Amino acid sequence: MQVDDDFEALLNLFIKSLRKLGEAGRADDANRLAARGWSALRHHQPVAAERINGTMHYLARLPETVSTPPTKE
Repeated sequence: MQVDDDFEALLNLFIKSLRKLGEAGRADDANRLAARGWSALRHHQPVAAERINGTMHYLARLPETVSTPPTKE
């Protein structure tokens, strides 16, 4: 089904983007975005949410090298 393929492609892109942001020294920012994604998916797409959870664990192990003030969202 095309919708599932599109969702999977977007999920992969989101995860890759989070990892790149974290690797660029913005791990805290990436983790906050990942948490929002996890929260949005956890009830209706638990497998996708679990993949994002794994990404959050990866991000938590990265050093934060860029100091940024918290954003209001």
